[in-house]
Amino acid sequence: MNTGEASASELYRQAVGGAFRLEVDTARKCAANFLRFADALDPQIAHSHGTHTLTGFGDFDSARQLRRGFEDKGRDLTEALTALRDSAVEMAAAHLLAAGLIRATDETNSRTLLAATAGL
Repeated sequence: MNTGEASASELYRQAVGGAFRLEVDTARKCAANFLRFADALDPQIAHSHGTHTLTGFGDFDSARQLRRGFEDKGRDLTEALTALRDSAVEMAAAHLLAAGLIRATDETNSRTLLAATAGL
């Protein structure tokens, strides 16, 4: 599953280099959409943790294998949702950076900083 990490990182790099630029209002609107998407994923990520340890499959070897398979899929789901959320936050940062609303940093920008900068 393509969760957008490469695209988000590339857009952020282009914003840092000045190749990607936006008007302030446009950047704020785009960033707000990405941040809403990221926020909507948080409960899904939290819920997906419940699939990491499952019960009720029984003691047969085939049941244990089936349980492990579902638990592995649950961990994969959590990983994919987390990557989607992180990509959305990086996209928001790229848009705000492209409008000069934030400065490039070596650290991942927190949603609190992004939301405050975007005026949300």
